[in-house]
Amino acid sequence: MQTNRRENIRSVIRKEFRHIFRDKVSCLLLFLMPAAILLLFGYALSFEVHHHNIQVCNPGHSVAAERLFTQLDANPNLRVVGRVASPAQIGDAFARANTRAVVMYRDDGIDVFVDGTSSQLAFSIEVRLGAVIADFVKHEMRMAAAPESGLPVRYLYNPSLKKEYMPVPGLVLMIFILVSSIVLGTSVNKEKIQGTFRMLRMTRMTNGELIAGKALPYFLISLFHVVMVFLICLYFGIVIRGSLALFFGLCILYSACCMSLGLLIASWFDRPLDVLVLCWIVLFIPNVFLSGFIFPVSSMEGVIRSIVNYLPGTAFISAFRNIAYKGTGAAENLSWFLILSGELVLATALSLIGFRRRIPR
Repeated sequence: MQTNRRENIRSVIRKEFRHIFRDKVSCLLLFLMPAAILLLFGYALSFEVHHHNIQVCNPGHSVAAERLFTQLDANPNLRVVGRVASPAQIGDAFARANTRAVVMYRDDGIDVFVDGTSSQLAFSIEVRLGAVIADFVKHEMRMAAAPESGLPVRYLYNPSLKKEYMPVPGLVLMIFILVSSIVLGTSVNKEKIQGTFRMLRMTRMTNGELIAGKALPYFLISLFHVVMVFLICLYFGIVIRGSLALFFGLCILYSACCMSLGLLIASWFDRPLDVLVLCWIVLFIPNVFLSGFIFPVSSMEGVIRSIVNYLPGTAFISAFRNIAYKGTGAAENLSWFLILSGELVLATALSLIGFRRRIPR
């Protein structure tokens, strides 16, 4: 009797392993995802920023200023990425480059301008700049006339360092992923499971017309959320400094990109659980944790940082902060718009191929 029980248990174990290895999604969840999560949280993701990009300004062409700039660039946590010709160009320096601070040397002192859209990064760079400048002033006072001690910091775009400036873009990102990607993807998959999608394909409609009909209601709902985003910004006291047309265009483009990604997953996978799990793992988790919403992108190293720059969430948050907080225009955000547009076109094309292969006429 005991031998039979053991054999029964062994047979169930063998059967279960066959099911696991036969199902690609189960293998992905059981073997690859834990390793990926450990890699992301153990190596790629960190609250510690390894280096800050800064620019320098020396309007008086001072020799002492060049010594200070050399010390700043020699610091492993700071990186001088450019020079500002005059104080009037400081705003352009923040708008056109990945710059966190500008250090300007004057005959009567040193001014530091810091991007205040992220209070966490603002405090971090202030500490690092303060240490280098304090050491420089200490040694300069022994040599010749030196600038006054102290570090007058001016926070640009968010002078009072309101905490609401940092989470709003990420919260908007999550709303669009939930509504535009996950809900739309599961809705299309439900149609496929119930057989209504196949019945609709038997009509004169093309794949494009059918997908457009399914996506447009969710697109209209997304437009409602775009307006809500604008009202939420006003509620938190966040003034949209840039063009409202560009701001709304960014939100609409990102919503459409999310919908295309949700349709892409729904077109190639049939089981509801597969679609739901992949939407969360492939769309939600990477775009939330790797986009700069929770962990700074500048804290990531190597290949991971190169990849996250092309995530739709990274493009959206970067462009959102530039347009809403810094007031930049289309030229400064062209690369982010191109990334979102390219992913929208590619995902839509692959979705059409997936629906054509999975649900033939």
